[in-house]
Amino acid sequence: MPQSASSSPILERYEQLFESLREIIVASERRVIDDPPDRLFLDNVNFFVKSYLISICSYLEAYLQDIAFKYADRITQRVVAAKIPNNYAYWRIIGDVKKKDLKFNDVDLSVTKQDISDNISASLYRTIDLFRLLGIDLTQVEVFQRNKGLINAVVVKRNNIIHHNDNANDISFGDLLQYIKVILDYMKAVDEVTNLV
Repeated sequence: MPQSASSSPILERYEQLFESLREIIVASERRVIDDPPDRLFLDNVNFFVKSYLISICSYLEAYLQDIAFKYADRITQRVVAAKIPNNYAYWRIIGDVKKKDLKFNDVDLSVTKQDISDNISASLYRTIDLFRLLGIDLTQVEVFQRNKGLINAVVVKRNNIIHHNDNANDISFGDLLQYIKVILDYMKAVDEVTNLV
């Protein structure tokens, strides 16, 4: 997959992972439709499809966590560089300041990777909520709006496979390749809106 000159290193890393997964899916499909077919793949298509679908969602979730953390870290660095007195920010945000709450240091709004991972998943709604906390309204991103139904369906299917041992008989290798394409477009839109070039 060609990489955009303006892609963040985070996106480029996940594009490479998805390209490797895409190649594996294509090779798996070929083994099923070959004449004669590879019995291991033919007899276990559902297992492979489920595994690849779980991988697709895992890559998406990991990307969202990485890009959100990097974006939050950039905000934190700007706040720390501004050297804003904690008491001033507290007074202006809270209003009714108690003397016991005053601290004579600068504002530091650092977040940890755990803070991000606790608030985000591949789920569309959790993603929307966390990015709102970061000051980004993903619902205003056209690519997000266009693809949110499919992405939500893919994540729900993955959750049903993991939590309810659902089968994936309604998903083909070709479907998986389409999911990768749509998710990469979605990830590129998130990359652009976080402006991490």
